[in-house]
Amino acid sequence: MKRAVAIVLGGYILLALGNKAAEAAGAIRCGCANECWCKRPGLNLFRWVFPWEHTSRLTDEEKVKAALPKP
Repeated sequence: MKRAVAIVLGGYILLALGNKAAEAAGAIRCGCANECWCKRPGLNLFRWVFPWEHTSRLTDEEKVKAALPKP
């Protein structure tokens, strides 16, 4: 059981590090507001793998426009 937990946690951390490297390379970008939890030191490592609500910098109207299909 301990081994399975260690494997899952290790994989989770490797995924977080891989996503951090992809963000540093410019492959992915966070669109959160500066006050979002994921902008804090230490927590930003888990920005892409932690299922917690982010604070968007988009207004509600901008979110609706972004969700609409492009002509």
